[in-house]
Order: sequence, then C-alpha cells, then structure tokens
Amino acid sequence: MPLTDIQAVLSQRPRGFVFDIDGTLSPIAPTPGEAQLYPGVAVLLERARQQAHVAIVTGRSVESGAAIINVEGLTYIGNHGLEWCDGLPSTHTVQVVPEALPYVEPGKQLLDLAELELAEMPGVLMERKRIGGSIHYRLSPDPQGAREKILALLAEPARKLHLRLSEGKYVVEVRTPLTIDKGVSLRRFVERHQLRGVVFAGDDRTDLDAVLEAARLRQDGIAAVAIVVEHHDTLPALLEHADIIVREVEGMVALLRQAVNEL
Repeated sequence: MPLTDIQAVLSQRPRGFVFDIDGTLSPIAPTPGEAQLYPGVAVLLERARQQAHVAIVTGRSVESGAAIINVEGLTYIGNHGLEWCDGLPSTHTVQVVPEALPYVEPGKQLLDLAELELAEMPGVLMERKRIGGSIHYRLSPDPQGAREKILALLAEPARKLHLRLSEGKYVVEVRTPLTIDKGVSLRRFVERHQLRGVVFAGDDRTDLDAVLEAARLRQDGIAAVAIVVEHHDTLPALLEHADIIVREVEGMVALLRQAVNEL
C-alpha cells in the first residue's frame, strides 16, 4: 500500500514534503489564472507544516504559486528553482538565484518577440516571469500546430540569447541555460533543513527531475519517495520512475490526507 512507503519516510526526523501545484494539488485549468487549489488542501498543508517542513515548487513565479496556495509558513520555490521565498511573498522577501540575473533582459526580449509574432494566434497565452516566461497553447484550436509554430519561431532567437526552451503540457517555457531545476531545488530544500526523510509529488515533465533526484537522495541515505499524479497524458518516463502513482488530483489529496493523519 502506498501509505506504507510514506510512513517509512515520515518516521524520520527532520522530515519534509515538497509539492508541485498544477495537476498535483490543483486540477489543470484552461488558463493559469483560473487554477484553484483542490478543496481541503490548504487545511492539510497547514496541518502538515506544524509537523514537517513543507515546500511548494512550481514553474510559476513565486507570487503566482503563493497566490494559489495562500498558506503561511511554507517555502515557496518558483520558476523551477530560480526564486525562493520563506513564507508568503506579501510578507517575506523573494530571493532570486544570483547567477540567473543576467538572463532577465534576454528573457524579456524573447517574450517580446513571442508576443509580437504570436499575437494573432488564437488560444495562445503569454505568462511573463522575472526571468523568462511561459507560452501556453492549451486553448488553441490546433494545439500541435501552435506548438510547432512557437518552437520554430523561438528556437534560433533563444539560441542567440543563450536561453533554452523546454516543454510541459501544452506549454513552451523560456528558461535560462542554468542547471537549476526541480530536482536541484528538492535537494537544496533537503540540505537546507537537513532532512532525513522527504516526500515529493508532481505530475508534469518538469517534475521528472525531482522524481529522479528522489532516487539519488536514497542513494545518499535520505529516506525519499516520489509520487506521480497520473493523468490521461502523463509522460511515460514519470510513471516508469515513480515510487507511488495516484490517479488524478483527487487521488493525491486522498493520499496527502492519510499522510497528514499519520503525522
């Protein structure tokens, strides 16, 4: 039973939870601004943080992610690990990884280009961040065609600006070339709090880095378990490397409730 694996992790001290948001704690929404936390999750996170260190790690900006969760006392990690905030950003300082700062202006330039050239494409939405941003095409009448056009438009300019493009579900991400991702963020969170046990949960392509990092943490003597939330379009590699698979956000919340009750 999955809870057995989590119990082994949570018997450690100190212990922690690290969660993605969209598709993990919040059902996938048509646009980023429409996403809402699954009912009851905020209360569960509030209870969890009283007994464990809790982090939210997302591709969104810290402010965007924190606005959805809205629970004080958590660590909010945004933009795949480039932004950190030890609490809600309305009352705490957002820290940006120093080596990412040179990419602020190039990221803006590439998003400016995308906004100009893709303005007439229906169903394409820009999400700007401190560094880089996201181009969503979930609402496009031709998602595959939109994806191909976005990648073709931005590939060469991104190369010239020393940026990289990555992909998630119906989204193209403009990112720095730095080797900072959700896996690096997971390990940094573990090391920051000297955790002996940690549970990670995610559902999308960018969560694979953290799923793989959980296995490496176990090799280093840390009790770590990676939960993958399965949807109809989940990346096969995520399912292959998951320690625990749950169905949809409802399954994740049910497992979280069990884990918190164990605490």
